[in-house]
Amino acid sequence: MVTVVCTGGEEPPSVPGLLWLDTCQRIVAADSGLIYLRKWKRRANLWVGDGDSLDGVLSDYADSYDESRFLKRDKDDTDTEAGVKAALELGATEIWLLGGGGRRMDHWLANLRLLTSQPAITRWLTAHEEIWSVKAPEVVAVPSGFVSFFPLGSGPWKTLSTGLRWSIDQVDFSRWHSLSNEASKTGASVQIVEGRYLVLLPFVGVTGP
Repeated sequence: MVTVVCTGGEEPPSVPGLLWLDTCQRIVAADSGLIYLRKWKRRANLWVGDGDSLDGVLSDYADSYDESRFLKRDKDDTDTEAGVKAALELGATEIWLLGGGGRRMDHWLANLRLLTSQPAITRWLTAHEEIWSVKAPEVVAVPSGFVSFFPLGSGPWKTLSTGLRWSIDQVDFSRWHSLSNEASKTGASVQIVEGRYLVLLPFVGVTGP
């Protein structure tokens, strides 16, 4: 089951965001993620949070969610982490993270750490970029434009790629990464033979998962 966890921060682009929401099977809103869900006229199956980032009180958004889990403000987990945990408890097998970029660097870093440590999170769309978490034996179709590859875990890492300006097949990912690479006008294909990677694309009109 694919679940989108909508969180706060800068609002992601509406067109791909709406496509993600229309494609998934369940929507979990983490605190102020409920704000742009309401703006986009989409309803959350579950809201999770402490309400400190909402404009007003939770009852003002009663028409935007089915169920709620109100959390204490003094807690170890961020609202996003709580949303991801709730999604997994509800049976999510794959999670797409929507929002969570900009303004608060501490929250952005916490979300990045969450993405890299939780294999169920496979996509993250912020206001400015789309990030994929991919692993062997996936084959990744990369659209034309800039793309960066970062290794995750302890390796080993190995790829078979075509269509990149600089092949990543011989990169020693134990000590390096591929930053600001370029996919050709017709795109690129990257087979993940071994390991796990973050693939980061600047948002230039990506239309959906």
